[in-house]
Amino acid sequence: MKQPIAGALLVCAALFSAQGALAAKATCADRDHVTTQLAKQFGEAPVANQVSRSNRILEVFASPGAKTWSIVITLPDRNLSCLAATGKGQAPLKRTLGSLS
Repeated sequence: MKQPIAGALLVCAALFSAQGALAAKATCADRDHVTTQLAKQFGEAPVANQVSRSNRILEVFASPGAKTWSIVITLPDRNLSCLAATGKGQAPLKRTLGSLS
């Protein structure tokens, strides 16, 4: 799964280079709030992450058995996390990660 995540990171990092416009469209909040809500509402925990050259962090969160999953991009300098994608099931997660590479 590392290669699709690296590709997804590159795509997301490119998207976040225009962070002002994209952040306005994405669901964003303080990182602690986002991770707490993913855990509380969906039972999701981090399963993979990658840091871009521009210091953006791509994280994949999933519930046990990938019943639900979320892809989160974090801008650590602003402590801002944005949901980039959400879904259900392992096959859709693999397709989503693959489509980003």
